[in-house]
Amino acid sequence: MSYLQRLLDCNQYNKLDFVNFFISNHQVGYIKKDNLKIINKFPNYFLIKKNKVLLKNGLNNFNKRTYAINKVFEYLVKEKLILTKHREYFPVFKFFDSKPILKAQRAVGSFFGFQFFGVHLNGYLKKKNKYFMWVGKRSNDGNFPNDLDQISAGGLPYNVSVKNNLIKESFEEANIDKSLVLNSKYQGTISYRVETFLGLSRHILFCYSLELPDEFTPKNNDGEIVKFYLWKIEKILEIIKNSRKFKFDCALVILLFALKKKLIKSKKIRMMLNDRLDLKILRKFKEY
Repeated sequence: MSYLQRLLDCNQYNKLDFVNFFISNHQVGYIKKDNLKIINKFPNYFLIKKNKVLLKNGLNNFNKRTYAINKVFEYLVKEKLILTKHREYFPVFKFFDSKPILKAQRAVGSFFGFQFFGVHLNGYLKKKNKYFMWVGKRSNDGNFPNDLDQISAGGLPYNVSVKNNLIKESFEEANIDKSLVLNSKYQGTISYRVETFLGLSRHILFCYSLELPDEFTPKNNDGEIVKFYLWKIEKILEIIKNSRKFKFDCALVILLFALKKKLIKSKKIRMMLNDRLDLKILRKFKEY
């Protein structure tokens, strides 16, 4: 295994398995060809053409679009193709600097291949020029059971700003006070596309780092993390390099941290990771 394999883990899909999904002449997602039979069950909302699916023109406002997407979500739940009981709306955009054109349940995102967003925080200490990082172990009864994770991370819900979501997730997952979180440094963005059972999972992650005081010990408040470890960054990088013990996207966020701190020298890895960075996105996204 290698660092490069961790990058490949976050980019596993075949374009030929999908058709483009358009709303008001703008591509907003990708739908698995195998799922077109489900789309066909909703002729009042969707139009299937060669190599693309269109949301019908009459669905021309936020509420109508949200309603149409939600009808598919309800069908998938009824057919037990979506099993999660968690309900949370995420925003869907035409462009990063525009208002959302609809909101969709998080669980249906991959079915439509919507671009969703998340925030990740690396909490670290520096002692005698050595870096240490807090790592969480996920619970065994949620998503990605027993995987290693950032000190805090989470998806970006509808009508919540990047900054406020970082504050919220940091408290829920690690009991980090707002006054500390506001010292976080923005590191960049990472994007990934991974084919799933339901479709295509597409995310852009806003990545932050926070130097924590020596006396701080994280405490989980939402049940997602069962244990925290404070490890040398060298140990963490070795785990990432030689295993899949870290949740796949979390590995990339740590690699970004290591690159920013010049802990990885490989030009090849730097080039591949930089392909997934876009520092313009956050500046535009602050307007939402």
